Amino acid sequence: MRIAFINTVSGYGSTGRLVSQLAGMDGTVSRIYYGRKKDLSGCETYRVTGPAGNIVHAVETRLFDRHGFCSAKETNRMIGDLKAFQPDLIHLHNLHGYYLHTEVLFRFLAQICVPVVWTFHDCWPFTGHCVHYEAVGCEQWKTGCRHCTQTRVNYKTYSSAHVRENYERKRAAFTSVGSRLHVAVPSVWLKDQVSGSFLKETDCTVIPNGIDLNTFHPLESDFRRKNNLENKTLILACSSIWTERKGFDQLAALSHDLPENAVLCIIGVSQRQKKQLPEHVIAISRTDSVRELAEIYSAADLLINPTQEETFSLVNLEAQACGIPVVTYRSGGSTETITDSTGIILEKNDLAGLRKVIERMSSGQLIFDKDSCVRNAQRFSIEHMLEGYRQLYQRVTGKTL
Repeated sequence: MRIAFINTVSGYGSTGRLVSQLAGMDGTVSRIYYGRKKDLSGCETYRVTGPAGNIVHAVETRLFDRHGFCSAKETNRMIGDLKAFQPDLIHLHNLHGYYLHTEVLFRFLAQICVPVVWTFHDCWPFTGHCVHYEAVGCEQWKTGCRHCTQTRVNYKTYSSAHVRENYERKRAAFTSVGSRLHVAVPSVWLKDQVSGSFLKETDCTVIPNGIDLNTFHPLESDFRRKNNLENKTLILACSSIWTERKGFDQLAALSHDLPENAVLCIIGVSQRQKKQLPEHVIAISRTDSVRELAEIYSAADLLINPTQEETFSLVNLEAQACGIPVVTYRSGGSTETITDSTGIILEKNDLAGLRKVIERMSSGQLIFDKDSCVRNAQRFSIEHMLEGYRQLYQRVTGKTL
């Protein structure tokens, strides 16, 4: 099966790694069309927009809120290459990211007879501007975005006058493919959001993201010894980037009010954020390898995830795969990998509840079974995810893979 993939990045970051995993599936001849950064996939690729084009797209976004409606020439050149590749299936991922003109692309997709799968990694495909809206409680996307309060959050712009226009342009373009468009989402929560959007009539399949169980599993670790944590309860929080919406302010507040025998370790903090934390917090900017990350997971007693908005949380799964229970706020898809035997779900901003869980764990009143955590995570392997996409590909193309 010949499959064309379109995504912001290739082999880089969570979506780029997912695309490269899909492109390497047995029985496929794949080509990845991407827009930014260096290709790390090892697959056959085509870069849609160069660095200068990315800058132009970013400037037009900042000045005129034209994100996703720039780079027309580059998109047309990509379409020429797509025609030559002659795919049996076109699999879209993130179309935002300063590299693509979505109307030009969908005009082409509406004219051909090739099935299209689009994996949503966030809510951008059905809003007038934002990537996520849960933290601010906005529901304009259900009927039509008009007055966006988040124009300075993602893909920042000085102009908020085009939010309504962008919403209508997206609706017209993204519904033009009709029944040949099939949406895939990583969580039930995101499927529910799609069902309330202008894409509610579109076929939508839940395929949870997968983790590499050869990397994330209980490991021997000297992290406790190196950090003098013997007889301490190690509380871990992990993110590639910490923001207020990821819950950094919650962690900062919690760090000043921990039980005496509990130690908080935060991975992913910036130098500026380190200065906001007390000295007894173990603040790590980044890990050198995924194995080192798995070793830190394995050394911890509990992962806390105080996120305010989340499509799906791989961090929750990685921790459980290493035998560590998870406490998360009831936010988006973050709760969907947590069971009664592998973690606890709290309402948003329940710092008192979060501290109570840590107290109970520190005193030995709260115990989770490590094996239950590992078994639960094994349901979300990369292999399970790839099989889900294999079945979807076969269903929409009518071809065996």
